[in-house]
Amino acid sequence: MNKFLTKISRISAYILILLFVLIAITGYRQVGQFTFISRGLASSLHQIYLNIAILFFGAVHALIAIRDALRRNKIKGLYIDMLLILLGFIFVGGFSYFALF
Repeated sequence: MNKFLTKISRISAYILILLFVLIAITGYRQVGQFTFISRGLASSLHQIYLNIAILFFGAVHALIAIRDALRRNKIKGLYIDMLLILLGFIFVGGFSYFALF
């Protein structure tokens, strides 16, 4: 299970790199630098959709890293895992709600 979570953490890190490049591109398009996508598409991607994806993959990456750090310090168990999952849902759900409305 730990190997699987480490792979998920690495994959989410690579996806985060891609998402940050995309958010930089859409941000530059909003100020008129890049013209290969429309300003409306860049605006909606930048302000809503990419932010939610960054929230999700950032939370996955961070919570797996926190779980690994806690396990290294001999703090482990099902309750810790469930607490981290609950915190992830609250964090992503709460900020996604504010991003959409």
